[in-house]
Amino acid sequence: MINPNLEIDHVHLKVSNLEKLIHFYESILGFKLVRLESKIAFLSSSSSENKDSSRFLVVISELKDNAVSIFNHKPRIAGLYHFAILLPERRYLAYFLKHIQKNLNPEYYEGMADHAVSESIYLHDPDFNGIEVYSDRDPNKWKWKDHTVHMVTEPLNVKDLFKEAIDVDNKWNELPGKTSIGHVHLHVSNLVKAKRFYYDILQLNHTAAYPGAYFFAANRYHHHVATNTWLGENISPVYTDNNNPGLDHYAINLHNENDLFLLKNRLLEFKIDIDEKLIENDNQFSSSFYAYDFDGIKIQFLYNKS
Repeated sequence: MINPNLEIDHVHLKVSNLEKLIHFYESILGFKLVRLESKIAFLSSSSSENKDSSRFLVVISELKDNAVSIFNHKPRIAGLYHFAILLPERRYLAYFLKHIQKNLNPEYYEGMADHAVSESIYLHDPDFNGIEVYSDRDPNKWKWKDHTVHMVTEPLNVKDLFKEAIDVDNKWNELPGKTSIGHVHLHVSNLVKAKRFYYDILQLNHTAAYPGAYFFAANRYHHHVATNTWLGENISPVYTDNNNPGLDHYAINLHNENDLFLLKNRLLEFKIDIDEKLIENDNQFSSSFYAYDFDGIKIQFLYNKS
């Protein structure tokens, strides 16, 4: 199986207006800008004064063509459904909900849900990139049957959640420490093909199924990657010259350099194209390469030396 310590390291988004999107991610989500260069912003949960300020969770880069089109709905192209910001404690989810009730433009709000394993709030940014902000329930209370975990979509109990917001003076102005990218959820053209890539080739566990969606994870997590066909099975793959806002790639950290080497060889055995580059932050990754799933979604596999 793939390294059980695997996690989603970061997501890289292409955006129409860098300044506007930086403001949204800072003022609404609580990210901190830790680096800005050549129309690329690196965002973290850590302030620039912290020793780990080189770490980032979201990268946003401005598209070169200023005449890009902004969709008022999801285009019928494979790619991002949402990326998910995992908060370290439930009380932070309560603080975040109170914050967006006061400060989020309603047009960006999408909903809330209780998934049994977690509780979630959904929104999208000005470029219609989907975002989930969530906290996990105690993994000891997750219900497993063999390798399948019980997940549902039910209304979030807001009244109960707000019992966590005991600090009435707490104001949401930054993401708490230990915030991470918990998972990514992708639009794909075919669930069987997606399962072949993420389960058969990457060797993630197939942890759950939902109408039109499959969930995959390393170790005993509910999911690191989800795939769905909710846009239909005749959607277009990702094109390398696509100049619309959306996902550029997401990154998976294996935390072990030898495992990264073994995975690269495994992908080559399955004739998956490898693009070997070291990008984003030369000081952060000692090894890195790109690969593409069967819908052309770009994935960076990396070993984080820290």
